[in-house]
Amino acid sequence: MERSIDSPTHWTAVQLLAFRYFAVFIILYIFPFPLSMIPLVSSLMQWYTAAWHAVVVWVGEYVLHLPEPITVFQSGSGDKTYDFVLLLVLAVVSLLVAIVWNVIDRQRYEYNRLYDGLRVMVRYYLAMMMVYGMSKVFHLQMPSPSLVQLLQPFGDKSPMGLAWSYVGYSKAFSLFTGIAEVIGGLLLFFRRTTTLGALFVAAVMFNVAIMNFCFDIPVKLFSTILLLLAVMLLLPDVGRLLRVLVHNKPTEPAPDRRYHLRKRWMRVAAVVVKVVFMGLVIIGQLYGRAQAVKQYGDKRPRSPLYGIYDAELFVLAGDTVPPLITDSVRWRHLILDNPDYAYVKTMNDSLRRFNATMDTAAKTLTLRLPQGSEEERGILHYEEVPEGLLMHGVWRRESVAVRLRKRDLTSFRLINTKFRWIQEYPYNR
Repeated sequence: MERSIDSPTHWTAVQLLAFRYFAVFIILYIFPFPLSMIPLVSSLMQWYTAAWHAVVVWVGEYVLHLPEPITVFQSGSGDKTYDFVLLLVLAVVSLLVAIVWNVIDRQRYEYNRLYDGLRVMVRYYLAMMMVYGMSKVFHLQMPSPSLVQLLQPFGDKSPMGLAWSYVGYSKAFSLFTGIAEVIGGLLLFFRRTTTLGALFVAAVMFNVAIMNFCFDIPVKLFSTILLLLAVMLLLPDVGRLLRVLVHNKPTEPAPDRRYHLRKRWMRVAAVVVKVVFMGLVIIGQLYGRAQAVKQYGDKRPRSPLYGIYDAELFVLAGDTVPPLITDSVRWRHLILDNPDYAYVKTMNDSLRRFNATMDTAAKTLTLRLPQGSEEERGILHYEEVPEGLLMHGVWRRESVAVRLRKRDLTSFRLINTKFRWIQEYPYNR
């Protein structure tokens, strides 16, 4: 294998130590990638994750003396106590390894080949992460506001929930942000477009990281590291970019950093591996997201009685219950979205989620709290009428009858307001 051009043959001591440190840190951080892309191998790497879990728990308890033991490893959050302690452990381990490496390999004056190999690894890792933008393309990561969210007071939203609703409201905006991520990732797959791809990814991830910090979205650590990895890919071209974009002067073309494989079978194998990897990432994402759209996306199954229902009349144990805003029993809204669960909002704005079982032939709806007692159970017979539903049956071991009016969803300003080219005055409500 031969390099196409001569590279600097003598790095400074600072460059050598910095490379050793960051090379170890990056490899430790993204490993078991790329082995995780191999189905059979990825299942065997569980021991690696379990080992880090044990180390992090031990450090948290015996080194940092945390007040509570680390018990949460997977929760949907990327900013758990575990993640911060893991980052600290990786930073310390990387420093120790870099020092040892510096001592035992002190006669080495450059790592051009290793540096280029590290760049390739980072390129493909970032590309895989960015192609995850397919979730936004298919309107999955930040979906349209649900029926429950339409009834949620603005002031009750969390900062993250507000950001999710902001992006999820517009399919077009979600599509645009997803395409930007995917384009950046696809450009990183190819050496010639690495700089352009890194610029795309850096811009996208800067926006994502700022959003995570400003709206308290718990992916701050991960988004920041992805941004720094994109900056790392840009570092060799910073001087050239500044010369063209800032100083308005011509610059030399980027050096050809390719290694030429001497044997034909090696060149063919390299192309095959690249095509297979890209296929696994791109086709896997496309197929997975297309399936997810049918499971929990815009084409997800919906309740046969899908809608928001306002309780106009509520009779419990033969007594009509007045609509007092302090009442924690009388229904205010019944919300039927997913066929497997339902929400009941009472007059005091308490919202409870119930597992739902609907028999459309017998016209019955059974509601039960997850792991709830028999008292938190209802078996209701329903009748569809032009204005909504009539229900009767048993609720909390008492007879109940409810008259429900179906809400016209277009009555919500968020849904009813359409895009307009011409607006004489801002419609800001």
